[in-house]
Amino acid sequence: MKDTTIDTDSRTFWRLTAACIAALVPLNWTWYVWARGIPGSLTVYIVLGSALYFVLLRLVAGIRFSDISYEARFIVISSMLLLIFFLAFGRSDTYQRAIEPWIPKDARSPLLGFFYFAASSVLLRFAIPYLLVRFKLDEAPRAYGYVVRGGTRYRWIYFGLFVVMVPLVLWASRLPEFQASYPQTRGIVAGNEASIRLFVLYHAAYFLMFLSGESFWRGYMTFGLGRDLDILALPWMVTLYSVGHYGKPILEVNGSIIAGFVLGYLALRHRSFFLGALLHWSIALTMDLAVLWHRGILWN
Repeated sequence: MKDTTIDTDSRTFWRLTAACIAALVPLNWTWYVWARGIPGSLTVYIVLGSALYFVLLRLVAGIRFSDISYEARFIVISSMLLLIFFLAFGRSDTYQRAIEPWIPKDARSPLLGFFYFAASSVLLRFAIPYLLVRFKLDEAPRAYGYVVRGGTRYRWIYFGLFVVMVPLVLWASRLPEFQASYPQTRGIVAGNEASIRLFVLYHAAYFLMFLSGESFWRGYMTFGLGRDLDILALPWMVTLYSVGHYGKPILEVNGSIIAGFVLGYLALRHRSFFLGALLHWSIALTMDLAVLWHRGILWN
């Protein structure tokens, strides 16, 4: 990755971050209050969120979109397009609407919709960005965080974050909105029992989804714009990261703002997204287990 081409400083970062959060929290609220039922609203919010960030970047830091390099501009535009396509066609509802009717009923599995979701994530958030880095931008994928070796230097920090998150997860798992949202697929539960085999398969796919997600948010987007702006790139990534959580409980959407900044900063400093994926998946696993325990689900 090339060295930063635009001067940044911590004071500018905090001012930009405060401005973006002040705009993002009400933006999130408006989607849940009136925009969630409007077709195509996620596309509007992705474009609006990015536009808002670059307006604030201009006002706070004096940096225009045209000031950043061609490579960074390419990352911004391609990230928005990939995210729009993923949210529009890559989730389980697309499978249920467009694919499931063509599958014989006796061949259907309750996990197929989630597997479609995970496969779409791997394709649109991992494979295509990797290929764009390698062949379009002619960069070493390692420069965008596609590395495990050497990417575990901060493992104790990530473990500490997991320990801090566990009590919060256990508390949230009792709330009705989290009870209704987790596990992400209901196919692993039948009546009052959960299948261990299906749960393992579900979480194997879940890990791939988190790995591809972290490679997109903390790798492709953060390193891509960070090549020019360093930590000033974080508010843009966090803005779209928060929009990407729309449909989940609003507490989780706003919590993703903090998580995005922490994981993005750590990724920038140790040049890898792998531990972020592992942390994210571990928290999701804890949430699923806690929700099932609170519901009194038995295992078979």
